[in-house]
Amino acid sequence: MFYRINFHKDTDTKIGGVMMKKHKLILLGLLVLPWLSIPLIKKSELKKYLPSVMFITILTRAIDEIGVEKKWWRFYKGISIFNSMDFFILGPYVVSSFWMLKLSYGKFPQYLVLNLTMQILFTFFGGVKYAKRFKIFTLDRISRLQYILSTFFRAIALYGFQYIIDFSHNRNRTIVKK
Repeated sequence: MFYRINFHKDTDTKIGGVMMKKHKLILLGLLVLPWLSIPLIKKSELKKYLPSVMFITILTRAIDEIGVEKKWWRFYKGISIFNSMDFFILGPYVVSSFWMLKLSYGKFPQYLVLNLTMQILFTFFGGVKYAKRFKIFTLDRISRLQYILSTFFRAIALYGFQYIIDFSHNRNRTIVKK
């Protein structure tokens, strides 16, 4: 039997004997569920892409803070010291960065098309709407097109940072061989 969950109200739900607001349950799911796909990525690939993913995570967090100050978007209250966007960044954003690099690094045109497709789908076909509905973030003084441009800039930064890392590793190997 299927049960319909009403996400409109922030009512209490009992999980393992602990009462929890549905909003907080969604945030925890947003954080944990994407990480279930990580075992499908080889350990060597995780190690290779980790510095770039850490870089883009820190850059994204900084851009998010600037966006809040400039009132481009706003985040909702999260759990404890984390706002709602922290769950989004540390969950689907980090994991999708690993997957984007795994699936298309070294094939820049494919990377651009894949990334732009994901951004357009998220922005115009439900992601932004559901982010507001589930109290993750709301776009305020920024249009959806401007939001896509900001995420596209981040995608270029992610690829570029990984390219620089690979270039420096290859250059170091060449210097050591001589």
